[in-house]
Amino acid sequence: MTAVTLICATAFAVWLVALLGVDIGHTLTLSWARSGESIAQTVTIEADGETNRNLTVPGSTTDFRTNISIDVSELKALYIHSDVNITIETNATDATGGNTLTLLANKPLVWYVGCGLTNPLTNDVTDMYITNGTGGSATVRIRTLIDETP
Repeated sequence: MTAVTLICATAFAVWLVALLGVDIGHTLTLSWARSGESIAQTVTIEADGETNRNLTVPGSTTDFRTNISIDVSELKALYIHSDVNITIETNATDATGGNTLTLLANKPLVWYVGCGLTNPLTNDVTDMYITNGTGGSATVRIRTLIDETP
């Protein structure tokens, strides 16, 4: 296969994906265990869009801003992880018109349609303000799955 053929085939595949609206899948593996007993379940949620962020928030930082747009009516899954305790306020530094989310180190916030829990985001998001009160930097990973054509 020549380079020109490969480029054309790749361009056709990208066009076909856009035309057919092929979904993006996020897979969550949920598990529970205790001495000699375990339960594991994989859940896959699909939609046609995603918005993701990988952030480093310096230690002793208040209201580190990241621009991220989330329409809660289109949100299908939300996963936020930090390796240190953080607080996230949406839309304003005091969460006016938004929500306040508190995450403990290595205890991710996980929500998806059909999980039986209420979406922790009750208002559309335009920005997130992250406060890291620890002395070390925070690695924050935000993953969203969005149905852009509901």
